[in-house]
This record gives sequence, structure tokens and C-alpha cells, in this order.
Amino acid sequence: MQDYETRTKSGSIEKRVYVDSGTFVIYAYQKDGDTPNKFRYVFKGKEKRSFFLIDTGKARNITIKAEYEDDISVLKDGKSVKVSELL
Repeated sequence: MQDYETRTKSGSIEKRVYVDSGTFVIYAYQKDGDTPNKFRYVFKGKEKRSFFLIDTGKARNITIKAEYEDDISVLKDGKSVKVSELL
């Protein structure tokens, strides 16, 4: 087996194939100080991508493709910062 290959639980071989690399920002949605269960991942590479990751409370999470936005603000260290400044 080559170093870029992996074996699935069912025993078949899969290749790990490069797609993109770059910078990213992760931020969460918090209500009333509760522990967040919804996160947004913003990736900036050759392609700009954004995803929601929602914790279902079980062993798995749900990932939903989202519209790319880097002009919105997030709270970082008590200050409002644009996502584009963090990328």
C-alpha cells in the first residue's frame, strides 16, 4: 500500500488526493453564554469555501455547505473583528 492510501473499515483502499490549502477561520454561534453547538468554518485557498458544523450531541456532526462570507464581524478577545482580517 502506498503512503497516500488508506484502508476503510470495509477493507477497500482509498487514495488521499490533494484538493486545496490556505488559511481558515472558525467561529461559533453562542446563545446566552451557553456552550456553542454550531460552528462556521471559512476557508480561503484557491477556492473560497464556507461550512456550518453542527454538533448533534451524538457521535457525529452535521456539515452543511454555506455561502462564503468574509465581510462579517465576530467577537475576538472582547473586540469586534472582521473575518477577512483574520484570514
